[in-house]
Order: sequence, then structure tokens, then C-alpha cells
Amino acid sequence: MPQKKIQIISFFALFLLVLGIVVAMWLPFFQLLCMAVILTILFLPIHRRILAQIQGPNLAAFTSVVLMTVIVIIPLALLSMVLFKEVSGLYKSFTAGEIVISRQDIIHNLPVSVQLFAENVSQDINEALSRVTANTFETVTGILSNVAGFIVAFFLLLFAVFFLLRDGSSMKKVFIDIFPLSDTYENKLFAEVERSINGVVKGSLLLALSQGVVGTIGFFIFGVPQPLLWGVFTVLAALVPTIGTSIAVIPAVVFLFLTGHTGAAIGMAIWGATAVGLIDNIIGPKIIGSTTKLHPVLVLFSILGGVQLFGFLGVLLGPIIMAVLVALVSMYRTELKDYLEG
Repeated sequence: MPQKKIQIISFFALFLLVLGIVVAMWLPFFQLLCMAVILTILFLPIHRRILAQIQGPNLAAFTSVVLMTVIVIIPLALLSMVLFKEVSGLYKSFTAGEIVISRQDIIHNLPVSVQLFAENVSQDINEALSRVTANTFETVTGILSNVAGFIVAFFLLLFAVFFLLRDGSSMKKVFIDIFPLSDTYENKLFAEVERSINGVVKGSLLLALSQGVVGTIGFFIFGVPQPLLWGVFTVLAALVPTIGTSIAVIPAVVFLFLTGHTGAAIGMAIWGATAVGLIDNIIGPKIIGSTTKLHPVLVLFSILGGVQLFGFLGVLLGPIIMAVLVALVSMYRTELKDYLEG
């Protein structure tokens, strides 16, 4: 075997070995890095304007990260204030006796055939609550540990976004130099990724906010206590694929029914299935599909498959990867096919 061939084989063997080790080291941070890339692309237009005003990549990237943090934290702070106010109001209503939920009254409203079962279930719930209370210290410790982990992950995320904003152009040039496609096709792929990320994220947020508003209107109409609290919960639930807003609507319907408001419970169920469900199942895929130029069926199955493969982040990654695949197929059909066959 010629010496040159041995050197090439040895190089690629070493390269693949080192690459495999690096991938294994970085795999635990896959979701965090994906989120950093998504946030970087979302804030690229703002960063470019800042970079035009501030001469210096470090200061420009730092300013962009600070601005991004403010944009993210302020809505979260306002949301937390609303939630705190609503939860405080709910607690005051309970302590003042304005909202009384009697276990016996709830069981009495159920059909006779299931009353015994409900009685046993309620006793099991009481026992479970007692166990939770006995292990309060461990629960609080676990929560504090999760909060600490979240803070560390948040700072790692900002750290990654800073360097992606500062060195993103250099990284892109390295990728273009290494990858065997022509610069034209690679730039088209980068543009497609940027457009699909913007479309998926903005579409998902618009969908969640729409469902939250419609759900809150229903909670007001049918007399669900603390409708703003339920509405905020509906927005968060709308981000969960497949089951979505049913996490918020079904408990509201059950609460109304068990507290003796049968007519309101039926009305809330109809409202959730039609108004809120229509946005989730019909309008939702079209919103995301129109922004990513994907067929609604592709969007739906990309979200479901993405969640199975990547977890919650698959809500974003699924449609983004599908949009890149569609772009590759389009390139092959319009430009590469004739070239490869020629």
C-alpha cells in the first residue's frame, strides 16, 4: 500500500476517533447548544444593528446578550407577578370561605355507581398528601437543586450565545470551506435554517398566545375561578405537543362539574373543543406551515416525531429539520439533478 494512502487512512481514522470522543463529551449539552443556536439566529437582526453602531465584536456581542436577557426576563417577571397575584387571590378566597370544596359534596354529585370508587381514591390522595408533607424537607432540597441547575444552565446558555454572536461568521466560513457543496448551496441552506427557526419559534409563540387568549375568554364566560391564572397556564400548556391546551381545559371542566356547575362545565367543554381545539389542530399547523413554507401535515408529524426523538425541544427542532430537508430536496430537483446526471 502506498505511503500516501496509509497516511490518508491514518488521518481519517484519527479524525473519526477524536470526533467521536468530542461528540460524546458534548452530547449532554445537545439541547442547551441547540437552544443557543436558536436564540442566536432569532437575535441576529438586532445584533447586526448593534454591531453597526458599536465598533468591537466583544462589546457588541455582550450588549446583544444583555439586551436578549432583558427581553426574556422582563416578560417572565411580569408573568410571575400576574401568577403571584392570582395565586394570592385564590388563597385569600379559600381562607375567607368564598371558595369551599367539600370532598363529600363532590362525591355526592357523582353517579352512585362511582361514588364508592371516588371515596377510595380521595382517601388514597389524602394519604399521598400526608406522605408529601412528611417529606417536605427533601422536596424543598430537590427544588433548590433544580433551581441551582437551571441557573447554571442559563449562564452556560448566555455564554454560548455570546460566542456564537461574536464568532458566528467565522464558524460559518469554516463550515463552508470544509463542506463539499458549493458556496451557493451552502448559503441557501444557512438562509433556510435561519428562516425556518424564525418561522417555527414565532409561529409557536403566536399559537400559544392565541390559545391562551381564547381559553381565558372561556374561563371568564363560564365562571372558572381565577381565569387569568388558568389563562397563563393555558399558554404554557399550549407549548406541550399533542395534548396541549387539554391540560388546562379538562381540569377546568372537571372542577366546574364537581362543584355543581354542570351547565357551565358543558359550555366550557364545548368552548375548549371548538374554539381552543380549532386553533390547536387546524389553525396551528397552518400558522407554522405558512412561516416555514411547509405543508401542515409535515409540520404536525415533524413536531410529534421531534418530541419523541429530542424531547420537549423537538417542538422546534422537528419542523426546522424538516424545512432543511425540503430545501435540500428542492435544490436537488431544480439544480443538482441535471448536474449530477450530466
